[in-house]
Amino acid sequence: MQAPDIGGKAARSGFLPDRTVHLHPLDRCNLKCSHCYSSSSPEAWTILPPEPLLAALPRLRVEGYEVISLSGGEPLLYPWLGQLLAAAKAEGFRTAAITNGFRVTARQRGVIDALDRIAISFDGLEARHNAMRGNTQAWARAVSGLRYLAEIGKPAAAAFTVTRDSLAEVPEFIEICAALGVRAVQLRPLVMAGRAPQSVADLALSEADTARLWLMAQTLDLAWDGEIAVHVDLAPAEALAADSCAWTLALQGGAEQRLSDAVNPLVITPEGRLRPWTYDFPEEFDLGQLEDLAPSRRVWISGGLPRLRKLLARTLHAAGLEEGFLDWFAFQRDQARRPRRMPA
Repeated sequence: MQAPDIGGKAARSGFLPDRTVHLHPLDRCNLKCSHCYSSSSPEAWTILPPEPLLAALPRLRVEGYEVISLSGGEPLLYPWLGQLLAAAKAEGFRTAAITNGFRVTARQRGVIDALDRIAISFDGLEARHNAMRGNTQAWARAVSGLRYLAEIGKPAAAAFTVTRDSLAEVPEFIEICAALGVRAVQLRPLVMAGRAPQSVADLALSEADTARLWLMAQTLDLAWDGEIAVHVDLAPAEALAADSCAWTLALQGGAEQRLSDAVNPLVITPEGRLRPWTYDFPEEFDLGQLEDLAPSRRVWISGGLPRLRKLLARTLHAAGLEEGFLDWFAFQRDQARRPRRMPA
């Protein structure tokens, strides 16, 4: 997930710099991480067939989306990945993927070359990473993937899930990444979704941890300026609430509103569901299926947007009442889960 873009250009859609589709084409993965927000595993078999996905790409472009960002499951296990990337390129999309690194090898060179951006995910330094991943080779394979990307001249990024225990490991991790030629590190607070609430709830960041992480990210980004960019999925609550221009297009509605004006990012699940903002967003806010992007069925998606606008307005108001630092997308999800008060 990209970091919130506070105070950018006026015609933005939300806090992301690009209008993005977060595509989860499968929930199958070679690992079974204890904190996985999508509950992916080697035993999971839900997979999105290529036909509806490929058919939806032109409509997604018409709706204003610019980037297809692949996750999973493990996206490099998707059988039709090469075909998907070629079709996305033909429609003018930029493409990105986040992977656990096991398949970032010479055998996947064609797919790797087809991606504009690729990131490898981490959960701490070696011992902690391997424990969270349930695999003693997880760290070595992820680092090997970064080395391979450096060897072939492919710009690489790393995504680091920050827990209460791994917070202190962040500075050393940045040093390791810099030595491996990584261009950017995204620090992501642990999300309480999927398996996390049952497996690692005690590792969630406290309010003090969150403030420390934000300050740490700013310090490290300055310290490594010009060599490696350090981003964090946090922003001051008051800055988020004050940045109203980011949501002008989303809140105004209207017949000319494109889907990307209202929903950025758009999540596509392995079942082909269209979901606003986060994979773990309440299903009651789903906008429909991939097939509903067709012009003849677009009315079904449009029908769900007024409800999202009301939720967004409520969330922005709630952010203005908060102090400290927020993970905006987790905050949106939590607001959606809260029951509405009935009028007296």
